[in-house]
Amino acid sequence: MPTFSRRPTPLSVQAIMPICFVTTAVVLSIAVLGGCGGSAPSPTRPGADGAAPSGTTPASPVIVSAAQPAQRTTTLAVNYWQWMPSYGDDITGTDGLVAALEPALMRVGGYNNDANLPDAFDDGAFDQAVAYARAIGAEPIVQVPLLADVNGQPPTPATAAGMVSYANVTNAYAIKYFSVGNEPDLYDAQGGLADASQPAIPGYTPTQYCTSMRAFVTAMKAVDPTIQIVGPDLSYKYQAGNSSADWLTPILTTCGDLFDVISIHRYPFEAAQANLAAAAKDPASFRNVIHSVQGILQATGQAAKPLALTEMNVVYDATTCALGASPGTVGSALWLADSVGTAIDLGLWTTAVWDISDTDGWSLGLIGMPPAHTPRPSYYAYALYADHFGPTLLQVTSAPSGVSAHASRNQAGDSTQIIAINWNASVAALTFQVTGLATTPAPATFVLPPQSMAAVEIPDLGSSSAWVYGESQRLAASAPQPLLAGTDLAPTVTSAGGGAGLAVGAGCRSDGGAPACPAVPAPGPTITTQGRAVGSALLFGSGADEWGSYTYAAPGQSPPVASVNADGSGVQIQATFAGPIQASANYMGVGLYFNSYSCLDVSAYTGVRFDFAGDLGGCTLAVGAVSSEQITPSEDANRGTCAGTDSNCYGASVVVTPTPTLSVPFADLSGGVPLSTVDTKELVDVQWQLTGPVGHDAGGCSASFTVSNVTLY
Repeated sequence: MPTFSRRPTPLSVQAIMPICFVTTAVVLSIAVLGGCGGSAPSPTRPGADGAAPSGTTPASPVIVSAAQPAQRTTTLAVNYWQWMPSYGDDITGTDGLVAALEPALMRVGGYNNDANLPDAFDDGAFDQAVAYARAIGAEPIVQVPLLADVNGQPPTPATAAGMVSYANVTNAYAIKYFSVGNEPDLYDAQGGLADASQPAIPGYTPTQYCTSMRAFVTAMKAVDPTIQIVGPDLSYKYQAGNSSADWLTPILTTCGDLFDVISIHRYPFEAAQANLAAAAKDPASFRNVIHSVQGILQATGQAAKPLALTEMNVVYDATTCALGASPGTVGSALWLADSVGTAIDLGLWTTAVWDISDTDGWSLGLIGMPPAHTPRPSYYAYALYADHFGPTLLQVTSAPSGVSAHASRNQAGDSTQIIAINWNASVAALTFQVTGLATTPAPATFVLPPQSMAAVEIPDLGSSSAWVYGESQRLAASAPQPLLAGTDLAPTVTSAGGGAGLAVGAGCRSDGGAPACPAVPAPGPTITTQGRAVGSALLFGSGADEWGSYTYAAPGQSPPVASVNADGSGVQIQATFAGPIQASANYMGVGLYFNSYSCLDVSAYTGVRFDFAGDLGGCTLAVGAVSSEQITPSEDANRGTCAGTDSNCYGASVVVTPTPTLSVPFADLSGGVPLSTVDTKELVDVQWQLTGPVGHDAGGCSASFTVSNVTLY
């Protein structure tokens, strides 16, 4: 089995709480977002069936003003992903469902099309995408690649011109919109063809991007001068005033004349941050982001051009533990409904959800996997706008706490249409009032269940109506259901089967954290047997019962020297603390880790036993153990599930007094973070950690000892 190298986790260090954790793939600035949202408390979940308690509840006003109507400019759009045969083709068979959403645009792009991996976007794939777009009634936005062409070679202006020629000359598809490349602001960090986590183009700059754009667009428009260019499709580097995270300013300054529509992408959270409270606050952050970007457009002379979101979703990465607003949950649908309404209020050109359909492990798609293709909750967020939102915008001037609303007039101009989102953990009785019309409609009262969204139609004359979607509808795999007017609490829908999307808590551990890594029972009790040195690493055991080793130390200290003892039954450890020792630099140690992709289920055992020989030399010894939820994914990509850093992800331990044989029960270990004890069903490491005397007068300490015959007991 392979040797796993893992950055060790100290057993006990001063916990330093970070502001937030944002990976390179997201990297959305805290200043732009207005907070990372990952630590906000989540509202109380409603009952399993989404039902409210019986009875009535007082109503609060939602006031809509028609005094200053405005023309709606924002369309709905979708992203065409998972078309690749290598990914299983989740798209085929979804066209009828997507057509019902009436998307105006369908973007054909993303990393796969930029790199032509794992399948090439060749002529046949091009034809299939255009046919799908026509079937759903959407205009394609076709991305030409910057990373690799269909043959795996660097694309050239001729590559781009060839795609335009194939589309609009050979096939007369009359495609209006093209883009060049996908998220070029990530090329210097990721997107490599052999390893997507490595730089695609090391040192890539906005200047290089503009050089390519100038050549590509010139060649493309030489084929068809009527096409329009959408871009630059930046991932996150559009943060005004942040020189290291603002590619938009230099791009628009250098080659902004090439773009007909300015486009960016937005994913406000990584999966571990997608709780309901954070999602509820995000529309305000979204407004700040767009206002900031509009400031860049103004400063670079591009303010007259439309601004588009060509990719958006609540998170950018795979969902393994469904939090309150994770993709596939009702909370994610509330986020999408509020975000679409905010985009419409802000006058964006389009808002394109990523994506149409994908695997349940991602659940970013509006529609579930084949063959059922069950619409997920977010599908109905789009459906409410498609069915119940018109071309003329109105202002919502008042709404109660925890309720968002977006309003319009219908096509005929004789009814007010409102999308309302109840973020609260309790029901919301709402009285909708419309002012500023020649004829004032009668107010309408409806009760929304906890954490639900609704479409409300208030005709100028006649009775109002409403449709609601929440947890009850998700469980029943149902479309939005009609609501009765009045203050009676909303009825529930009887479940018809397995439900749609994801339930909150799906895939999570009992403590609500990320999912456990796959665990295997301990093959046997012995840990340190058949010891041997392999390069700088030590290995014990063999096959499915192999353990590896590592050493670690606080900043400013040197790690211990570890070697296999004479009979191969343990580890000889030599460690020296250089004094004076600071409290923040007072640890070092040696660890043994289960050498597997799996965690180790040791729940059948009481603890760890080992023989001790040697001298601690004035140092203090603690024995510890580390389970999956105390390790970060960066330390162990296969088994780490702690969303943090070394300073707040570490194992539990207990200080011991050496005797020839020590038995350390797992139950005695404490002080771990975020789990204070040890999860014996998810064990990864055991550790021996030393601390030294602290203070200016302390001269340090030196230890030389052996731990051998390490076993579970």
